[in-house]
Amino acid sequence: MSLIPKVKCGRCDRSYSGLKIKCPYCGAGRSRSGKRASDYGDAPARRMIKILLLLVLVITVISMAVLDLDADPAEPSGSGGGPAMVQPTPGESEENGNGGTETPPPTPQPTPTPIPVTSVTISWRGSGTANDMTLRVGDTLELWSEIFPTDASAEIIWERDDPQVANFTVNPEDHRRITLEARGVGQTLVRVIAGDQVAEVIVRVRAR
Repeated sequence: MSLIPKVKCGRCDRSYSGLKIKCPYCGAGRSRSGKRASDYGDAPARRMIKILLLLVLVITVISMAVLDLDADPAEPSGSGGGPAMVQPTPGESEENGNGGTETPPPTPQPTPTPIPVTSVTISWRGSGTANDMTLRVGDTLELWSEIFPTDASAEIIWERDDPQVANFTVNPEDHRRITLEARGVGQTLVRVIAGDQVAEVIVRVRAR
């Protein structure tokens, strides 16, 4: 049984090897319309060729698959020879059972409850009643507000009615304190507002 098919010469009708391009008997060139000799006899040879080609194809596919598995960095092998279990690092999303990723919900932070101011007063060092003081033109005096409770959260706002009589400067590091300056003879009000609470003091300014 020959693995190389034979063809018949179109001129002398003799069979010769399919590797030749001319008939070795009469020298006639091999034509495309020439027919193969003993087609039924070469069927086992053709089947053998097909089987060999199929085996080569299967071996090639298996070899490529094995090389891809060896080169895959996403599946490192462990010390025991099996696939290593990859532990997720903190902050990474974990895979859920459906193959997707699930991000853990953020932990809600409690909202602090503001503490309201129940009372506010104005204090200073020197002569005067709780809501009345007397200064002379050019004098300066430090005033500060006291709120209750002390840990209450509220914005402190200072006001004065007549800046020509007395004006003030707010302490940039502590808005609860001001420096009051007597400017002209007269009388005015200085007040502090903390939340919904208000305190006032009468400022009387005399000449030198």
